[in-house]
Amino acid sequence: MQWLNRFRLLLALFYFCDIRVYGRERIPVSGMTLFVSNHRNGAIDGYVLLKALPACRAIVGRNLTGSWFLRLFFGGQIEVYRRAETAEQRAWNRERMREAASVMRRGEPVLIFPEGTSKLGPSLLPIKKGAALICRMLLEEAGEDSELTIVPLGLHYEEGWRFRSAAEIHVGQPVRVTKDEARNLTELTETIRQSLMEITENFANEQDQRIGEAFATMLRYHGVTDRSHLVLCRMWAERKIPEEKRGEFLRLYQAADSARYQGAPLAARRGGWASAAVYWLLSPLILLALMLNMLPLAGGYAAARKMADDRNVIALWRILVGTPLFVLQWVIYILVALLFCPLSMAGWLLIGYAGLTGVGCWLLDVWRRAGVRGRNRSYEERQAILLFCEGFMK
Repeated sequence: MQWLNRFRLLLALFYFCDIRVYGRERIPVSGMTLFVSNHRNGAIDGYVLLKALPACRAIVGRNLTGSWFLRLFFGGQIEVYRRAETAEQRAWNRERMREAASVMRRGEPVLIFPEGTSKLGPSLLPIKKGAALICRMLLEEAGEDSELTIVPLGLHYEEGWRFRSAAEIHVGQPVRVTKDEARNLTELTETIRQSLMEITENFANEQDQRIGEAFATMLRYHGVTDRSHLVLCRMWAERKIPEEKRGEFLRLYQAADSARYQGAPLAARRGGWASAAVYWLLSPLILLALMLNMLPLAGGYAAARKMADDRNVIALWRILVGTPLFVLQWVIYILVALLFCPLSMAGWLLIGYAGLTGVGCWLLDVWRRAGVRGRNRSYEERQAILLFCEGFMK
């Protein structure tokens, strides 16, 4: 189980350029703990959360463990039917809830996504009663004075589907639950919902979400604030930005001729020529790294394009298909190197390939941002972007 979690975390760290954890000090070190998280990016959410929760059992849908291949990616968890339609399936789910309660009594934390399904949409989805039910079952079997801790987790992605974008984990304020409080499932579910609302993005609609996330990206990548991307999104959604500033950003956002990174126009501080130079200097390295990994990249992108029915499962399909193709590519390169090169040269070629792949992944997002800044180099456009951002200095 431990090596599987390390493997899954490695996949998350490879797919996302950065996974930041905020509020780690709020995670309890002992006692019965239930982590509840919003559900944004399909089954990949569990991979990302391993950055904050390396030793945790998650409740997952049985549709994710139907074969040995899927169990490699999602096995070892507490499996339930997402839509229990028969008496047998409902009985299975009740037994799995008892298993989750038993795991927590042994001191091992459990993770659940109480929305039940994922969406990279503008707001939190309705909360189901499964998390509250686990709490009640656990405390009914414990002593009278027992209590457990519910810890809300806010998952946030800058662009959850995009390769080498960034992710955030926000740990909310823990909620202590007693046996009496767990009896009322409706009230406890509402408590869970409120705790998640405080650490998630909740826009009015998808258009406001696109604009608010672009606003957060512009400030985040001009280095004028140390606030997280999520906090900046919440500032926009809750209209904590003065109307004059909102109007100023909307004019920048709607400029048709601006190059964009994650929906936001970026600008260089000293003209765009230096950024353009960085972009063109890095281009051969990035393109070579992409070409050397064309098999997993093209296979993953093709699978996502054909199989993904929404943005929240694009990353999942890219990882499921791209990972075995990456392993196959390594095998091909090893065989080719051993067949056509002396042993010492083969070793250096493989080390060079691994190093180039790692450096290419590390610099990919730097290269993208440099290209955007390099294209936005007219004086008026650059000044407008920079003057707007300077209004949000640390």
